[in-house]
Amino acid sequence: AAAGRMAPCAHLGDETNDVSARAYASDVVFEGKVRSKGPVRPGDGTYGVTFVVQRVHKDAMQAVTYEGLRVGSPVRLNFREKRGDRDPPQRRPPLQRRVDAQCVQRFAPAAGGQTVEANIKRGAKYLVFVAGVGPHNLSVLGEPVLRTPKNVDAVQKVLCRDCVQPIGVWGLHNTTLKVKSALKLMCRAKGNPMPALQWFKDGVPILVGRRRIQYKKKRSMLVIPKVRPEDAGKYECRGTGVQTGHVAITSAQVIVNSKPDNTTALWPLVGGPCPADLVYCLNGGTCTFYETIGELVCQCAEGFKGQRCENKDIVNKSNSKQKKKQNTIRNDTNNFS
Repeated sequence: AAAGRMAPCAHLGDETNDVSARAYASDVVFEGKVRSKGPVRPGDGTYGVTFVVQRVHKDAMQAVTYEGLRVGSPVRLNFREKRGDRDPPQRRPPLQRRVDAQCVQRFAPAAGGQTVEANIKRGAKYLVFVAGVGPHNLSVLGEPVLRTPKNVDAVQKVLCRDCVQPIGVWGLHNTTLKVKSALKLMCRAKGNPMPALQWFKDGVPILVGRRRIQYKKKRSMLVIPKVRPEDAGKYECRGTGVQTGHVAITSAQVIVNSKPDNTTALWPLVGGPCPADLVYCLNGGTCTFYETIGELVCQCAEGFKGQRCENKDIVNKSNSKQKKKQNTIRNDTNNFS
């Protein structure tokens, strides 16, 4: 499948996880201040930005050239105007068909030679992630992020010596539940940088809708508020690592019991008399109060029916008279014999 058609991975809820992943995957990471921003070209919405390098965190150029990216040097990059903020990964349009290959990392370069979308502000300071070697052969690796202490710390913690840790996912367990009950599956993850996560059911990427996917700093939760019989199956949480694209999987088999449960912890119910000052049952009905469930129940007198014995029971009344007549005839016959 083409990369542009594959499902996007979702990095865990804390956006610094995404920053760490991009820093690890990039050839060059630098802090830059926007010196100039060109006009937006009509039609394709692209524009050029010149950054002035203020600090270099990572530079693969040094392994190829004699001089790396210098502080104070200009770097020209192209972007496409972003119309509205992009949705977070859990709100993005779901994959509409099955994809056998692993998901695409969010920090990957735009597919098909497309330009990365970003709204860069003049004079602002950014952390910029680029791929390629050489000052004139760089391509943007995802959207630049504002230079904040939190983002800088995320970059440093993944680029320091011996700081990279292998990924892992766990936490799913086989479960059996009833129809209309809530299903909650918790997937926990570890690694530095953290993996990108994606949920699957029976090998197919899960669509949002009745299913909700939540992302936190080191975990993701799949929630189905009211399960149906068709929700039964094998669920997987797959973590895709930045390092060599390694995939870790945790899975669980979910069984949905469609048979109704006729038992209840409240049975047998013990009733008591209704309050003396309460007139609830009509036409001579007897009132009983079940405190456990907080309900009043009427035992209607003969010839009446309804929740409060408010209606005449004509059918039962006629049947009662017929039975009484039959019993009288039977008794008379016996006496005659």
